[in-house]
Amino acid sequence: MGSRRPMKRIVHAACDASAALSMIRGVALTAILCAFACGCRTSYQQALQAREDIMFGTGEIAAGRAAKMADSVVNRKLGSMELGRIKMLQGDFAASSSLLGPQLEELFDDSNEGPVLKKGQIAGTVLAGTLADDRAIPYELPAFELILGLQYQALNSLCLGERDNARVYLRRATAAQEQIKEEIEEASAADTEDEDANNVANATSAANEITAKLAPIADAVRASYENALAWYLMGLAFSKEGDPGNAAIAYGEAAKISPAISAFANPAPGTGQDVIVVYEEDLVDIKEPVKIPLPFGGTLWSVDFPVYNAVPRIPSQVGVEVGGALAATCAPVVNVRALAYRDLRDRIAGIATRNVTRAAVKIAAQQVANHINTGNSLANLCIKLGVLLVNIASTAVNEADTRAWQTVPEFVHMARLRVPAEAHSLTLRNVATGRGCEVQLPDGGDGTTIVWFTDVRGFATVTTIPFGWNGQAGWARTESLLGR
Repeated sequence: MGSRRPMKRIVHAACDASAALSMIRGVALTAILCAFACGCRTSYQQALQAREDIMFGTGEIAAGRAAKMADSVVNRKLGSMELGRIKMLQGDFAASSSLLGPQLEELFDDSNEGPVLKKGQIAGTVLAGTLADDRAIPYELPAFELILGLQYQALNSLCLGERDNARVYLRRATAAQEQIKEEIEEASAADTEDEDANNVANATSAANEITAKLAPIADAVRASYENALAWYLMGLAFSKEGDPGNAAIAYGEAAKISPAISAFANPAPGTGQDVIVVYEEDLVDIKEPVKIPLPFGGTLWSVDFPVYNAVPRIPSQVGVEVGGALAATCAPVVNVRALAYRDLRDRIAGIATRNVTRAAVKIAAQQVANHINTGNSLANLCIKLGVLLVNIASTAVNEADTRAWQTVPEFVHMARLRVPAEAHSLTLRNVATGRGCEVQLPDGGDGTTIVWFTDVRGFATVTTIPFGWNGQAGWARTESLLGR
């Protein structure tokens, strides 16, 4: 399938010298691709360093690193998403929108029913070739990152007063979830199609080992593509449009994914400003490479796989205070960490099959080189040593593809409350640490204000978005809370 070459065909082809030499050339090409992947890895290091910069409050340095990554061939999409997220945290919504928009737009096709997600554009539905290192393949957003990207672009639009655009991106974020479900199921069935039985067995063994480590966290969500907050915001948009029927449907879908969110479908009783608090906590985990020894032809060969260090984490308890008194408690509504773990678990079978097949190709090529007879003993020795050196070099530089969107949160919490007209601020407080941040509220009267708070250890920003969906221009203000 695609560029895959089943191992059994490779071994049969090795019976003739020309096919053997062709295979050896293929291994040499693999080494070249691995070297290219090393350059891709260097580019991706910018994302990891940008993550650290964000945590230490140096947003401009982080933006510079993300911009460098966006200039690379295979990490263009990822770099643009990282930079767009950083710009959004800095309050530059126009720049953020111009970065996120093109990356998201290219994933959709126009249809009679509106934009539809293109086939095979989501990581886990893309059939990658066996020969190339995964890191040399252009980065595609996994399902949960796509939905987050659409959600953030809707937020950008709200902050810019572009209500129609916000509605479009929210519709895409909700409609895409069902389409992604169908594509992932189809791709999963095709992952091991036409592969050699021994390779599939090895891949299954490796995948099962990794899956067991991911399960405790991955099982916290039903699917990697489900996002309750996207459905909730769609319901809020319908509500502001005066469409209570569709609002109820959207709120209902959100509640199926995260029952806690059902408490926020309607404003709290009473008078005063209707405030919706969205609290983003920390940053999602970093993928790490791990070597798993697998049997090939009577020997063990270490193969690299991406994993998460599955350390248990509990979302923080965050209270909302008004006038010094607790007015509401935030409830976790999106477990991004679990979505990331679930996504990797869903895709690990395909990743394992590709990685195992690549290893098998190298071993088969070495076996062919060891027994080739060109009629010239020196040529035979050069071929044998050449393939050995290529295998050693490619194995040395080979590493699991651990790329991911580094600046998305680990958990997302929500609360909804009424704030009396005479109160002009609220305080978000971490119950465990006692750390609190005061947020100034605009004069919203009886309207609705979204307070979108991002807390990344040493770096925190808050965006207040007052809006009335019908005919009122929105505006937003972002403030850095570093050091408070």
